[in-house]
Amino acid sequence: MSNKVYKIGFISLLVLNILLTLVIWRGAKPPFEGGGNANFKNRISKNLELTDEQEKIYFASAMVHQQEMSALQQDQRKLVKEYFDFLKLPEVSEQEKQEKLDAIAKTESRKAEITFKHFEELKELCNEEQQEAFGSIIKNLQQILLRGGGNNPPPPKDR
Repeated sequence: MSNKVYKIGFISLLVLNILLTLVIWRGAKPPFEGGGNANFKNRISKNLELTDEQEKIYFASAMVHQQEMSALQQDQRKLVKEYFDFLKLPEVSEQEKQEKLDAIAKTESRKAEITFKHFEELKELCNEEQQEAFGSIIKNLQQILLRGGGNNPPPPKDR
């Protein structure tokens, strides 16, 4: 083979490696500290114009909130699995089903309470001027919570 073929092959492989490196580098996002959605958390900090000290306290609170929510979501997944495992059994009493449903509802209620407490702590952290901007934060929070935090897959498309 001629040197021209080797040069073309070398340049092609070099370009391919550079492109793959860029794709991997851009696609891999490092984990953020503090729990929750980093973009939302930073947007809150920016919109409220939190001081460095306030931001430090808020981010620590966000980390605790995320850890609590993760534990509750894990518990809830387990409870829902156990509930649907009842379908594998030949017979299940209404009381057993209701107890499992009550436990699922209690977990969901606890998630709402924890999230409310987290944002209540943020509100208390804010000065008067920041509290005026707090309403817009809550509006955004409600949109995220009511659509499930973006964790749900999109609905199936009609064919």
